[in-house]
Amino acid sequence: MATGFVDATRVELHRGAIPVEVRLAQDEVADVSPPPPLFALIPRGAYLPCWHDGPHAIDDDDATTTTRDDPREHTPREHFAPRLAPGRDASAPWFDHDGLPLRWNLPIGILHDLCAPGGDSQIPWRLTVHYRPFDDSVDSVEDADGTMFSCSSDDVARAHFFNALKEAVFVATGSAGGVMGLSRRAHADLYRSVSTGDRSLASSAEDELGVGRDGCRRVPLRLYVRKGGGAMKGWGEVRFVSAPASRTAVHDDDAPATLANALSDLGVGDVCRATVEGIDVGLGTELEELHGAMKGSDQFLHVCVWTR
Repeated sequence: MATGFVDATRVELHRGAIPVEVRLAQDEVADVSPPPPLFALIPRGAYLPCWHDGPHAIDDDDATTTTRDDPREHTPREHFAPRLAPGRDASAPWFDHDGLPLRWNLPIGILHDLCAPGGDSQIPWRLTVHYRPFDDSVDSVEDADGTMFSCSSDDVARAHFFNALKEAVFVATGSAGGVMGLSRRAHADLYRSVSTGDRSLASSAEDELGVGRDGCRRVPLRLYVRKGGGAMKGWGEVRFVSAPASRTAVHDDDAPATLANALSDLGVGDVCRATVEGIDVGLGTELEELHGAMKGSDQFLHVCVWTR
């Protein structure tokens, strides 16, 4: 695949966003009337808690800073705070879609694709934000730990992103040294690109990582496997397969490995559909080529798979 085409594809994927309508949970409205919904475009690669409070100022002389182009823009927290009970405006938020709590540690693009297979969700995607503490016995539709849905701080989200990045770079190159050696500016800009969708912030940082420069030792792959195509009722319906099971970039017969090869090796059969960044991809697509063009900011190739 031509380098120019790959670069253009990655720029467009970074620009991709999910239109959302966010409402405050009815039981948290501390006023005579609820606040109006917040309409926004959330970058597909963003994590909900990071997007919720907006790009954070980086107290770093080496970091690229951003400012809001429109002074009327404000964060969800600022939007909903006037109608919240005192003290709630500082609480960690969590979100649900049609009563299903959304995992904070998955990019919103993945959350949307899993909850609305086939692209048949309503536009905008309707979410509810909560500020009261998550109650495992009341809020979860299954036996799940509330820490899956509520992120305590941006530092936790940041650590999660860079741990995933280290894992992916190690799988791809055999060493996580590229992440450990990132400059302070590259470190800050790469994380900021996740919540803003600004590809220009990520490009120079990714050059320092060196993933894919001379091919991948192994392809960092994360699969989200669902059976059927109806509305998702719980996270127990999703099978997660991550980097330790990712396959080598070249198959035993020296032919380039395909997505079908990887799914077969990972025990995923009877596949009826696979998407990357919401785009249908053929099972015969070469895995390394797919990774080069459509990997996420964390350097993983995120693939949603539906089985019969």
